[in-house]
Amino acid sequence: MEKNKRIEGIDVSHWEGRIQFHKVREAGIRIVYIKATQGRNIVDPDFERNYREAEKENLRIGFYHYVAARDLEEAKQEAAFFYDKIKDKKQHVRPAMDFEEFGTLTHLEIRNISLQFLRELEERDGHRPVIYSDASNAANVFDDDRLREYPLWIAQYGVHRPDMENRWKRWSGWQYTDSGTVEGIAGKVDRDYFRSEIMLHKNPI
Repeated sequence: MEKNKRIEGIDVSHWEGRIQFHKVREAGIRIVYIKATQGRNIVDPDFERNYREAEKENLRIGFYHYVAARDLEEAKQEAAFFYDKIKDKKQHVRPAMDFEEFGTLTHLEIRNISLQFLRELEERDGHRPVIYSDASNAANVFDDDRLREYPLWIAQYGVHRPDMENRWKRWSGWQYTDSGTVEGIAGKVDRDYFRSEIMLHKNPI
């Protein structure tokens, strides 16, 4: 697979409603990130169905977790909870951390919580996770060499290429719109480009 080849993808949760994944595949989508969990005890209502039906269509599947932790212990608990829900499922792309609501946390606290979550997840799952972040937070909040070890899935809309003035310099995933359309999904959906390094194995797409 070409190193810089852009692979078409989407990311979904219960907000998309009932998805017709056979139409999604026919539309050229190859990678689907599915929301699995949030915080320490919330499972996305459509997680199991989305996984089952995407897997049936031979799509390349990954999972993401929406972080709510406010300290290091909660970060560890969230990573364990996320892993518990995905450990018996097929994963083709790296598990993802989505941490975007920070409350009153300082930048240092956010970075430490992120690192704790990522390290705990990697230790359990055996795969290096990816960090999902908008361009501004990637440059300003996650500005830490310790986090650069983890690939970046960046979100930035309305541009020809994402702003990579950050620690990474190279994106592994780019969410280029939150108002895309795809056959098989009613309404708007997040659209993404992914590069080969987000894959866990050299599976054909």
